[in-house]
Formats: sequence, C-alpha cells, structure tokens
Amino acid sequence: MTDQPAPAPTRRRANTRARILDAAAAVFAQKGLNGATVDDLMSAAGYTRGAFYSNFSTKEDVFYALYEKQSALMVGLVRDSLQTGGPDEFDLGSVGAILEALRPHARIWYLLQTEAQLHAMRTPESGARFQEQSAGFESEIAEILVDVLGRLGRRPTISSVQLADVLTSLYIRGLAREALAGDAAPTGSAFVEATLPAVLLGLSTPLVDPGSHRS
Repeated sequence: MTDQPAPAPTRRRANTRARILDAAAAVFAQKGLNGATVDDLMSAAGYTRGAFYSNFSTKEDVFYALYEKQSALMVGLVRDSLQTGGPDEFDLGSVGAILEALRPHARIWYLLQTEAQLHAMRTPESGARFQEQSAGFESEIAEILVDVLGRLGRRPTISSVQLADVLTSLYIRGLAREALAGDAAPTGSAFVEATLPAVLLGLSTPLVDPGSHRS
C-alpha cells in the first residue's frame, strides 16, 4: 500500500496560519522567541490555543515559519525592483532604489534574523534548521547579485555565495546601527547606502577588460 500525499490545507486553515504569522511578527519583535508565549501569539492573532495547535506544534515552528516568510518577502521585493526597468536602464543608483524598497520591512527581518541566529547558537538542535534557511536565503541573494552585476557590466571576483555573505553581513550591521539610532539620526541608512554599492564594486570587475582591446 503506497503512502497517500497529505491533503492540501484548506483556505480557512491557510488564512488562519497567515493571520497567526502576521500577528507573531510584532510579538517576536517585541519579546523575542524565548520571551514570547503561545498565549501572547494567540492573543495578538485573536485565536484560541486550539487554533494554534491545529496549525503549529510549538512556538518555534511559528517563529521559523515567520522567518522563512519574511526572508522570502525580502527576496521577492528585490526581484520585483529589478523588474521595474530594463537591463540597459540599471545603474549603481538603482541599487539604492532596491535598498529603499526593502526599508519598510527591514527592521522586522533584522530582528527575526538576529533572534534566529542567537537561538540557533543557544539551542544546538535548532542550528541545522537555521543553517538550512540561511543557506537558502543566501543562495537566492547570490543569484540576484550575479544578475545585478551583469546589468552593471560586471562579474564578482569571489564566489557569488561569498559575495552574498559579505553584503548580507554588512546590511545586517547597517540595520543594527539604524535600530540603535532610532529617530536620532539615519546613521544606519547612510552606512548601508554608502557602503554596500562601494563593496559591490570593489568585489567585482568589468566583464570586458578595457586593456584587452588592442588597435
């Protein structure tokens, strides 16, 4: 007897899960993974514990589903930004436009990413889960960076995955500065907008070496 595939979730259940995840973003951002409780999550979403356990096993499942959703949102926003103009219209200033498109969602993603990393370090059994999700995110960012550099007539001088790791780390550092500065000054924003394009150029080279053409 062959195993039957699991039934697809109903629309109602999908809506419930989506609502729980949306509400969980604010809860985890405020209290962190360890500080938040199932009751906190359900109170924010307007559901009972029964609704929670019909969709998730633990609050960690909610957290990592949310982290995956937010990471996919960030990647999707970048891809959408790249589709707004043709390759010939893309220049270094377009990188700033992409970063600006990410800004409304960047703080939540940063808090979730940092919380996930800390939880993985403190809870070894969560390490593999975090590493898998991080690797998938960086792989997509690496693919995007190759596209971005191609539009600029350039190619990376290190592996695209290494480049994604460097730029993601710098982006996270910029978001941390911005979060700590609060409303005082846009120091994090300035750091990101000035540093990332410069590093992108510094770790890439023109597709065609100008010195290779001889008369």
